[in-house]
Amino acid sequence: MALFEKGNTVGNRFTSENQPKKNGRKPSLYKQLKSITGKKVDYELSKEDYFKTIRFLMERTKDELNSIMKDEQTPIWVCNIISAIFSDIRYGRTSTVEMIFDRLFGKSTQPIEGDVNANVSGSVGMVDLSKLTTEELVQYNQLLDKINGKKV
Repeated sequence: MALFEKGNTVGNRFTSENQPKKNGRKPSLYKQLKSITGKKVDYELSKEDYFKTIRFLMERTKDELNSIMKDEQTPIWVCNIISAIFSDIRYGRTSTVEMIFDRLFGKSTQPIEGDVNANVSGSVGMVDLSKLTTEELVQYNQLLDKINGKKV
């Protein structure tokens, strides 16, 4: 008999009389931080603010980034990004910059091209579909599905 099958008496099963000592969900991270700091914790940045800050950082010189890092009022997430940029510079990598560009501008797309050759046998015989475009092949397949009674 499996552990949670009806009728299983093995183990500590919860009933209306047998409830866990700590019932309920854990408080959210914001409530936990509020109880620790005594301050209301909530989002302060919108997505647009975040992107503007990242763009601002990407356009600064090394000296400007160093002065931002030394300021004690600089948020830790900004310091982390600056530190990652400096780490990339130190080791000759571009991974942080690439990640930031992907976030700001979206990942670049790579078009995929290919030749599609299809031969379909029907009541008329072999039909050469190699001269049809992709869109025309899609329409052709939809028409065949409709003729054969399949849902489109």
